[in-house]
Amino acid sequence: MEKISETGSVNHTTSVSAETGENIPSRDLTEVSLSPEKISKDLQLDAQIQTTGELPFIQDFHNNDNKILSLLNQHTGSYFSFKGLMRKLNLHQQSLTRALNRLEEIGLIQRSVNGYKLNKREQKCAISVPDKRKRSEYKQLLQTYIPTGIQTEEIVRALNGRWFSRIRWIGLMESEIGYVLQWINEDNTFQINVRIIWDNIIIETNAVSDEDKIEAMVGSCKIFEQITKLLQTRLQDHQAKALNSVRFVA
Repeated sequence: MEKISETGSVNHTTSVSAETGENIPSRDLTEVSLSPEKISKDLQLDAQIQTTGELPFIQDFHNNDNKILSLLNQHTGSYFSFKGLMRKLNLHQQSLTRALNRLEEIGLIQRSVNGYKLNKREQKCAISVPDKRKRSEYKQLLQTYIPTGIQTEEIVRALNGRWFSRIRWIGLMESEIGYVLQWINEDNTFQINVRIIWDNIIIETNAVSDEDKIEAMVGSCKIFEQITKLLQTRLQDHQAKALNSVRFVA
């Protein structure tokens, strides 16, 4: 039979068969001991469960859920990519994955090819008018217009999800008047927005330090270059079609 000593270790003994009188060897079990550290951790865990009614990892999950919902609620209608959420919230990949799956299962957020956003029925307000206080933090860097015949969605598709050197993609926001495409630098110290409103394109940043302003301008120029290439390609296509039409009529 087995006896457990006061120290928590398992002692092995032999028993005697009542029929044969022979000793029966004990089972080959590995000795188990409970260290004072293990007992202390268990007691702390029990105390926390009694106080909060929840396991610690469940509390962490709830905190991550709240972080995600709070961010999406601040940017109602915005789509955030997975990497964008990781950078904005500073969450580990696995923790973020579990939280997103949980929120999607209960219908609080929705996922699409553009990223994650708050479920429509959870949105409290429209996004057609941006917050003036937050908007004042951004300074315009570049501006251009969209020529006739170029669809806004073409520009959005060309920029959606793209990285420009140290400028990382976050996500996009869609409203009744246009789109806002968002990037952030690797150090998370400033953000670059591309606002497409009607037929205007505005590139802006909230960079503060001189170093960040220079990096923001470089990143904005790379984004602008990508937009320019798309516009040139589309205009050339339109001109070619128009020229072919003239030749056909002639």
